[in-house]
Amino acid sequence: MAKVDLHKADYLKAAEIETEMWRSYYNHQFLRLAWQLLIFMRNVFQCGWILAIRLAWHGGMAAMIYRRHKGHENYLRVLKSLVKFYKIGSDHALAPFDYHKAAQLELEWWDIHRYPKKYDKSLEQSIAKAAGVVYACKPEVLKKYAVYRAEAAEMLTHEGDQHAVKNDWPQIENILQQTWYSFNQAVQPKN
Repeated sequence: MAKVDLHKADYLKAAEIETEMWRSYYNHQFLRLAWQLLIFMRNVFQCGWILAIRLAWHGGMAAMIYRRHKGHENYLRVLKSLVKFYKIGSDHALAPFDYHKAAQLELEWWDIHRYPKKYDKSLEQSIAKAAGVVYACKPEVLKKYAVYRAEAAEMLTHEGDQHAVKNDWPQIENILQQTWYSFNQAVQPKN
């Protein structure tokens, strides 16, 4: 299996795909989400279909388990899927990373987003820390990325939730484009 430099993915394309993924997730269109997740994995990990399917399966399972069990999350099952996801990613990357830590921090930011009063960390801090593990960056370098990502995440509501405000998808897409542009700037090697 060829190793890739995760810093060289097309992150502007990632923003476009991620917006559609979020739309599918928050509108409960899970089959559509599965396809989008597969395309997202091919883009970010620059990989073939088999590897993309494995990544999408484990990443998608973690998200689905977490979403379906709101209020009584099965953290061990979610974490198990995230560890498998990040292990595959680390094994495929030119610069392997601590996939256990990456999985724990990913789950932490999901939980901070869902239950902000439970933690004394901000969503921005948690997002920057999680991405920093995978991309070998200090969280401070990813601050702008994390601020945009948290802003987009905090705008979202699940369609059909009681008293849910309708999602402003053009605005969310705009913020996600800024998110990924900032991310791209932060992770590119400085010459």
